[in-house]
Amino acid sequence: CCLCPGEEASGKHQVTKMAAASTTDVMRDENQTVQEEYVVQYFGFTPQSFVDGVFNAMVEGLYDVMKTTEQYLISKYKDVPEEEIKAGTQEMILIFLQAFNKAFDKLEVYLLSNLFRLPEHVLLPEDKVQMDQYTQEEEAQLDEELDILRQKIKNATYVNRCLQLEQEELGKVQLQLDRLLTQVAGIERACSDGGVHELKEAIVFRSSKLTALVDLLTSTMGQGEDTEHTQEKLTELRKKMNGVP
Repeated sequence: CCLCPGEEASGKHQVTKMAAASTTDVMRDENQTVQEEYVVQYFGFTPQSFVDGVFNAMVEGLYDVMKTTEQYLISKYKDVPEEEIKAGTQEMILIFLQAFNKAFDKLEVYLLSNLFRLPEHVLLPEDKVQMDQYTQEEEAQLDEELDILRQKIKNATYVNRCLQLEQEELGKVQLQLDRLLTQVAGIERACSDGGVHELKEAIVFRSSKLTALVDLLTSTMGQGEDTEHTQEKLTELRKKMNGVP
């Protein structure tokens, strides 16, 4: 059959109301689940499991009492058929269970609603850190500060690596310098053994004489002087180098 426009609009409105109600139920269930998890976090157990445990323990106790009562009646009244006594105890158990269920339902509602329940404003000590909530601007600022710190760490790592390489190079230079000093010390010992003291002054002196000799040869070759005159100058220079007056 076809729906008239009014019925169609009404149907759409009902569907919308059902969707809204469904969304509300889902949100309510989620809030209830969160609340139950928070209760478990505080008590260390689920309230429903505690209630069920108490119920089962009391029912087991009731059955034990009725079983003991049944055995006592059988041994006390032997003229009464055992089947009648068992039937009577079973009937008593059913009566007790009906009354017990009604009373325990009220106890269960009270326990779950009043005893095993945390008010919404209660915050556990381990969750107090969540009291400080950050805005999006604050989170963005924190992210920016973290990026800056990461960049500083990268820069510091790069500088440390460069310093490490420089230290390795300095170590190599120091090793070469130590070898050079060892060689110089050996040369100084050899000079000292040969009667040459003040090695630095001697080297400077010989170097200056050698430079003068090179200049003399260059000048002589440039002026084209004869071999005899050149030989005289070389002999004079050799005497000066040997310290002969």
